[in-house]
Amino acid sequence: MLMDAGDVDREGMSKNAPLRLLDPRPDASRRAGEWIVDYIRHFAPTGQPVRLDYAVISHFHSDHFGHLSPTNPRSTTDSFRLTGIMDVAEAIPIGTLIDRAAPEYRAPVDLKACPDGMRGALAKYFKLVDSRIAHGQAVEGLQPGRTDQIILRNEPNAYANFSIRNVAASGVLWTGRGSTTFRYIPSDAVHDCNFNENPFSLAIKLSYGSFDYYAGGDLTGASDSDQPYWLDVETPVGRAVGPVDVMTLNHHGNRDATTANFLRTLQPRVIVQQSWVSDQPGGEVVHRMTSQSIYPGPRDIFATGIRPETRIAIGPWMERAYSSFDGHVVVRVAAGGNSYQVFVLDDMTRDRNVKRVFGPYAAN
Repeated sequence: MLMDAGDVDREGMSKNAPLRLLDPRPDASRRAGEWIVDYIRHFAPTGQPVRLDYAVISHFHSDHFGHLSPTNPRSTTDSFRLTGIMDVAEAIPIGTLIDRAAPEYRAPVDLKACPDGMRGALAKYFKLVDSRIAHGQAVEGLQPGRTDQIILRNEPNAYANFSIRNVAASGVLWTGRGSTTFRYIPSDAVHDCNFNENPFSLAIKLSYGSFDYYAGGDLTGASDSDQPYWLDVETPVGRAVGPVDVMTLNHHGNRDATTANFLRTLQPRVIVQQSWVSDQPGGEVVHRMTSQSIYPGPRDIFATGIRPETRIAIGPWMERAYSSFDGHVVVRVAAGGNSYQVFVLDDMTRDRNVKRVFGPYAAN
């Protein structure tokens, strides 16, 4: 599920899959994090306490863990201010909080020595981390290559063909073979707090039967001649991941990601864009997503919230390319993992009624 809650990305799978929070609508009466909580409570399995097995923060930009202002209320323990993931953690128990750099937070530099990161929001996130550790609650860094870090907690033996492969985190990438990894971004590539956080995003590949799904935060792919090669993280990540059925756009569809080579390698049947500002997607990204020269065959593109001015600027060919421009996007995989459907839910009311259904698609 990819939720439109404003500027905090939220992803999840429910029922027997682990619940993951990777991530405001319908109105401004609540903070984005509060709307995420409301959504989780709405669709959580009945007859059991509402909780998240895992919450995953792809990287340390505030549109992924929560914007902060001096007016935000404090938590009940007075340990941190409430926004984004902090709102969620305050309202719903989280089994394990996972980010790209725990527990040391020294990749690529000592992040705790960067107090002004995201105008101070990162320091507030660390207060959540410190509070969890003080209360004996798990905080982990994603470990590339593994399939045993994010696992099923409910009836795992009934879903032996389900797995989540950790692909990338903090510049360390899975090779695509076994559980082996390598350091792609050199350990000495960054020397101070003024660096591009996006290429250090974590990435995962979810597999169930024949179905495969990719999500990679704000990973970058474009590396111009005047920039270091390692800004193109998409190429080695794509080689490791291979073809998938569904992918979310890296970096919200911004111009520095979702390269032709990446699309040619993954060849998704369904593409989902998590968008929240008017420069998402870049017009050239729309061209690449729709190009039959990059990879052949049909593809459906869904967005959680394209701005009206974006549709006007890019024009009719965007109107023809997208199957949906707004709403919560739910990907439901059938038992066994051989097919899946896409549901678009109304994001303007708390009822969250189904607006449109697409598929079923055959999983490949």
